[in-house]
Amino acid sequence: MTTPNKAINVTSLGNVAEILPYLLGHYPDDSIAFHAPGPDFHNGPTMTCPLPQDTAEWQAEAKTAARHFVAYAQTHGHDPDQGVIIYLCREPRPGQTPWETAAILAPLATWLTDELIEHRADVLQTIGLVANRWWAYKCNIDGCCEGEPLPSPDDPTSVVAQMTRLGRTPGPRTRDIIKQFQATADTADPDFLKDLHAASSRFNAQCTTKAGRDATLMMTCDQINAAMSQFRGGATALDRALTTQLIVGLQDDGALEAGMTHAEDDDLPHARRLWAYLARHCAEPFTYEAVPLLTLFAFVAWRQGDLIAARLALRDAINTEPDYHPAVGIHLGTIDGEDPREFLVSAREGHAQRMAELQHAVQTASEYRPTDTNTARYREALEVATANHLSQIRTEDGQLLTRNGTIDIISGALKDFRNGRPQLTDEVAARIILGLQDRETRDVALSTGAESELLYERQLWGYLARHCVPPHTDKAPPLLTLLGWVVWRQGDTITASHAFTDALDIDPGYSLAGLLLDGIRTECDPAQILAMFRREAALFAASRVDLDTL
Repeated sequence: MTTPNKAINVTSLGNVAEILPYLLGHYPDDSIAFHAPGPDFHNGPTMTCPLPQDTAEWQAEAKTAARHFVAYAQTHGHDPDQGVIIYLCREPRPGQTPWETAAILAPLATWLTDELIEHRADVLQTIGLVANRWWAYKCNIDGCCEGEPLPSPDDPTSVVAQMTRLGRTPGPRTRDIIKQFQATADTADPDFLKDLHAASSRFNAQCTTKAGRDATLMMTCDQINAAMSQFRGGATALDRALTTQLIVGLQDDGALEAGMTHAEDDDLPHARRLWAYLARHCAEPFTYEAVPLLTLFAFVAWRQGDLIAARLALRDAINTEPDYHPAVGIHLGTIDGEDPREFLVSAREGHAQRMAELQHAVQTASEYRPTDTNTARYREALEVATANHLSQIRTEDGQLLTRNGTIDIISGALKDFRNGRPQLTDEVAARIILGLQDRETRDVALSTGAESELLYERQLWGYLARHCVPPHTDKAPPLLTLLGWVVWRQGDTITASHAFTDALDIDPGYSLAGLLLDGIRTECDPAQILAMFRREAALFAASRVDLDTL
């Protein structure tokens, strides 16, 4: 093995055993490691694969690991028939001697060798590393190469002594790296986990609607900024409320993207400590919640050039959630040698676009979402009107009267808006809202008139939607659907999409909102839908019941 103007001599099996943490940059606990030596021994491809806890899974793992390494070596320009060294690393379990552990590893050495030979690889040696001792499984001499201590650093020919003279140190052990981000008994505090469960329940409740998801995402982005500010200032912990809220908030892909933007050079050490801190708090049964945090930790580690820590964190993330696309994407990036700064640029651009969309959504929703203003008054009017409305629609004649009456009231309301009187009494607003819960009435009210009428219709439906205050939010979908249709006719597909989506958030089965939203997404021409609505409106006008005969 060579370094600039220096050479590392690997002249014995003991040297081959002790060089592993220098080859990999870390010492892999409970792992299979492969190395295909290059001309200077060290400059060939390497790979590590964790050993399953269950030894019954080892044979299958051996086949998979060997195939992956052959493919990996070939993509890096190395022909496995030029030689492969296998390393088997495992520490004795309680009550187990190093020799017993080495004996357990022996079948694994055979399975790996057989599989590599199947792929035309030449296995130079299989080294077992157990409790600072080494075994050479290809040695057939009884008692030879079995349990030899690793060369002493005092031996000037040892790799450690040679590396020390060059000022180099071995990489850390896997178990020490993963301590940074894996939950421990100290973080599995029952009271904390109870608070985390409560925060998760609140998060899920808040995210049942698009408005709730948008508001939660914006809050999480603010909390990420606040936490980063604290860690820049030297903090090593957050208060419990912020910790639990960040863990659940970062389940949103938009929040993950916001977290990735904190990977500028000056922020890297602070971000790494923050994501590791949060990940360590995701003890059972909240290991799934650690996946975005492990992904963020891995991204920061990758930016720092620490591929070992990045891949270990990604291994945990992907093992927990194999289909978590951000983790898979970053993992592939580390393998393919991509530049993490390109991921950072993409995250910044995506985050900026998402924030702009959220701001637009807030502005758009102000047209039709209820506010705190007049909430009690609107609620009272709806409750009073509901009792009268229910009594009126008990009979078929009553339903017809109510349907035709609602259409007449809407016509009068539009006339008021057209004449510059945009205020209706709360009683009239409540009567229209309740009348439009009838889908036939809603269909008659769909905009079919001239373009000049659209402004007034838009004002009316937005005005009425703002009256649908809790607990009467479930009455908003007809108003939002009517508003969305008018807005679409005006060419504003963004506001229309928000209105239809909010209607579906409130009532996922509200079919007209779903059909119109699909029309926008498939770039349907609203003129075709308008023609159909106009035919229906003409049929209604022709068959309208004479109210005087009822």
